[in-house]
Amino acid sequence: MMSISSSGGVQRSRFVALLASILFFLYFLFPLSSILERPGYHTHGPPFHALIRRAPQPSTAKVAVSFDQPFQTNNLHNISTTSLPSLARRNEEDDRLIHNLVCKGDVYIDMITRSPPTRKIWTQQDLDNGWSVDDEEFDPSENILPALRDLDIPHEEQDVRYLEIHQNEQFRGMGNRDYHVADIILSLLANQPPTGGIYDNAYIAAGDRSTIIAQNNRSPKHEADPGQMIPAFYRWSDVVWLAWTQIARERAGQLHYIIQENITTALTRKVMEIISGGAGPDALDLPWPGRLYDLRTTEGKALLATPHGVGVAFMIADHSDVLGGRKYPAVCIFTARNTVPFLEERWNYYMIWELRDATEGEMDLDQQRTCRDMA
Repeated sequence: MMSISSSGGVQRSRFVALLASILFFLYFLFPLSSILERPGYHTHGPPFHALIRRAPQPSTAKVAVSFDQPFQTNNLHNISTTSLPSLARRNEEDDRLIHNLVCKGDVYIDMITRSPPTRKIWTQQDLDNGWSVDDEEFDPSENILPALRDLDIPHEEQDVRYLEIHQNEQFRGMGNRDYHVADIILSLLANQPPTGGIYDNAYIAAGDRSTIIAQNNRSPKHEADPGQMIPAFYRWSDVVWLAWTQIARERAGQLHYIIQENITTALTRKVMEIISGGAGPDALDLPWPGRLYDLRTTEGKALLATPHGVGVAFMIADHSDVLGGRKYPAVCIFTARNTVPFLEERWNYYMIWELRDATEGEMDLDQQRTCRDMA
């Protein structure tokens, strides 16, 4: 039997007290936000304020935004908001929202088309730190079957790998949030409780029709309780890209479509409603084949700056080397009536992003183009 002497217990108590005092001191002296500003700490590309400094600065003047104003030829990264005419039939709140999103969308375009990849290389070890992965059967909804058929995307069982990736296990380490130094130390010494984040996606490695279908995605950052730590490996674009590369392997660079199903995020739905003619909340009647927008349009830039567009932008920017050069997406939107009996009046919203070569011939900016024009 091993015993602990009384002197050893006293020494241990003094050590614990000393360690606690040091952690307490560091907690109030050094917030992690100061560390996060150091070059190289950001693991998902440059922080947004750094992109703002690098990108062409939009005018700070309060101006309105037009939905029919194309951008300059061969100029995907520059928008002159001061020259845009007034937004017809829109209230001031919607006008201001779209204006702000267009300015942000211009920054993300600059990131996609100009910035070199600045990603952290994530590995299976990161996925094993708190994440579970389950293979499930892919059951495409009736609402996206017309899109899959018209775009010639294979969707039979043998063509698709459907993974449910859940952050439902304890993990060590923490993500890019405003923690203190003491939090960092504690996160490395002790397991952290799961956040409940969910990334359920279908992966179709099919040559020039290779597709990721995002069905049910809730980030650990948004599922975590207030003040709860999140893993460093938590972003949709990072987790899903790692899964994609493991499935597609040497064909990972052929990714062509990203389909986002059943969009529930209020901001994304509102932007889709505004740019499509001002439909009421959850009432955008825009069935397949919907509408297709180039990113040189105001609509395209506003959609890119939504939460759903930002994830796509980071995935493209972070992996441009694998994707075979700079890409920029065209985006298609459409809706379908909900088939759940008690939600019949609610419309389901969908986006399809097509990854196009930045050097490709320009897309006709005709606003009446439909999603079938992607094919």
